[in-house]
Formats: sequence, structure tokens, C-alpha cells
Amino acid sequence: MRKTVLLVDGYNIINSWPELSRLKSDNLQRARDKLVELMINYAGFTGRHVVIVFDAHQVKGAVGDREVFNGVEVLFSREGETADEVIEKMVGEYTTEQEQDVYVATSDWTEQRIVFGKGAYRVSARELYHEVEETLLKLKEWEKPESISDRLLVNRLSEKVRKLLDIRRKR
Repeated sequence: MRKTVLLVDGYNIINSWPELSRLKSDNLQRARDKLVELMINYAGFTGRHVVIVFDAHQVKGAVGDREVFNGVEVLFSREGETADEVIEKMVGEYTTEQEQDVYVATSDWTEQRIVFGKGAYRVSARELYHEVEETLLKLKEWEKPESISDRLLVNRLSEKVRKLLDIRRKR
């Protein structure tokens, strides 16, 4: 079975998605946290391995932090290293592994061309937005509580089994 890896250009997505962009204008950390939360739900439902990469190249002393939240990796680049460079390096590593598809979510046209040339597929911020929205709608539908009648055993039995039980009950 093929494994799917999704590398997400964190700030590119935050700047492209309306809700995250609004959050960013108030509080950048909240926007990052919301993106991570959305990607945790998306990854959990789709089974994809998700890695979100954020730029820290202009942060003095940034050492390239890595954390994992419910299976989603969150990386910050080192000082002097862009998220694009980290993503390009990861694409090179992931595409050498067999039975694995690598997708990069960014709307940066130059970055899309580079990762495509390295063997990854590109997903625009807009495409990912719609895919995540659709996935979250499916998740909400899946999580809907059952009605009381759905919980009754008699309503879960096949017609054949119900008839057999009726015959036994009448004896």
C-alpha cells in the first residue's frame, strides 16, 4: 500500500486561507496553532503523514526546531534557512523511498516547479483548503450521534434474522 506524505508550507498556507489570515493579523501563534489543529484532523481522517514547515530563517539563533503533535510534524527552519529549502531537502529524501507519494502544499509558483522537478506533486493552497474543508465535513458527518432508533438492536438486524427471531418467539 502506497504511503502519502504531505509537506505544508506553513506561512504560505496561513497567508492564503481566509480564516488563518484573519487570525494571523491578530495573533500569529493562534494562526499557527489553528493550522496545526486543522492538519491533525485532516491527517487523522485521511491517514496521510503531514509535515508543516515554518520559516525561522530571519530569527536570530533559530536552530531548526521539530515537534510532533498527534502525529503531525511541525518544523521550524534554522537561521538563514527558508522553509522552501527545508521542503526541497525533504522532497529529495522522501521521493527516494519506495511506495510513497509526496505532495507539497504551497501557492509559491517557483517552489511548485522546483518540487515537481524533484518528483513531488504540487497542491495549491486553495486546493488544500477545499480538500481540508471537505474532509472536515465528512468527519462531522461521521461523528454525528446516532438517533435512538438507530441504537436499537432490532433496527440493526437484517430482515432474515428478524424473521427467524419472530418464529422463535412465537413458539
